[in-house]
Amino acid sequence: MGRIPVVVVSVALSVLAGVGAADGATRAEKCAVAKLKAANKKAAAKLRCHENALLQGKRVGSACLLAADDHFLVAFARAELKGGCATTGDQAALEDRVDKFVDGLLDTLTVEP
Repeated sequence: MGRIPVVVVSVALSVLAGVGAADGATRAEKCAVAKLKAANKKAAAKLRCHENALLQGKRVGSACLLAADDHFLVAFARAELKGGCATTGDQAALEDRVDKFVDGLLDTLTVEP
């Protein structure tokens, strides 16, 4: 029963990931889109970690969660290295929001392996 909300959220996040910057977008807009995609992928990856753990009746593997964090950090750094970002150095704030979003979803489901 807990799997359905996770799948719905994953599908919604996947749709957001498909939103790309328009050809006429400014560098700042392209940077913002890249950062949002990184955040989206992190949330989706962490939710997949929890989904797989629930399906297997196990605890969530720290390696899976750390991989999601690492991929986010790399993608975020790439976005900022391209330049033109309206804001820089906001990785920790965005990462914190993503983690709180995922934790909030999991708290709402109140499903423990």
